Amino acid sequence: MAAQVSASQIAADAQVAACQFAAEGLGHAFVLRKPLAKVTAKRCAECGADWDQHSRDEVSDDALAIIVDVVQDTTASQIEPGLFVGGYKAALAKARADGTSTVVNCAGTRLHEFLPRTRAPFDVLRRQRRVMDLEWEDSDYDIGLDALRETSRWIHHRRLKGRAVVINCAQGKSRSGTLAAAYLMFRDDVDDGEALRRIRAARPFVAPNRGFLEQLATHGPALRLPGARSRRSRRE
Repeated sequence: MAAQVSASQIAADAQVAACQFAAEGLGHAFVLRKPLAKVTAKRCAECGADWDQHSRDEVSDDALAIIVDVVQDTTASQIEPGLFVGGYKAALAKARADGTSTVVNCAGTRLHEFLPRTRAPFDVLRRQRRVMDLEWEDSDYDIGLDALRETSRWIHHRRLKGRAVVINCAQGKSRSGTLAAAYLMFRDDVDDGEALRRIRAARPFVAPNRGFLEQLATHGPALRLPGARSRRSRRE
């Protein structure tokens, strides 16, 4: 009989890729520290190792949600003027500070299953038509060329109108970094390596998972074709 997978585990796995955990683990469950502090929240109270040195099954879904919530930065990284990447807290903070900004939420509505308190503030942005939800999973999820191109076009149109765009996922690391790279490739006719270099110059810990890196490389030539050179020359 197959083991049942809880809804909370599905939500957790959608927000934090399994590849971020150690394959072997440390042989014991991750224990949260009490009281929690941002600088030490990632470290196991029992062994002192970070959560990602444990295997996935050694870190409970509840502990994972608490860690992500506690360590979140509240300031998005500016990749260039008008383009930002960050976790969910940073996206919400930027949206509050700049009433004309828009948000691309790469974690989608499943973010609210993982972190229930995020639903209300994102729903406010949805009513204001200031957020685009992408139901992407940080796993072996197949984004596809059409989705990368259409979303990049959506971002580009808003930036042409002078509106800042914040790209977020749960941690501001994998999915948001992937989309930011795709957008720069689409707009500037650059390859995936150059796009990620620019993003990491502003946000060094951006790290798309292996599957996303492969998709950027595979879709890169087609993603860069639709008018990228002419858009770049007009800016220059």
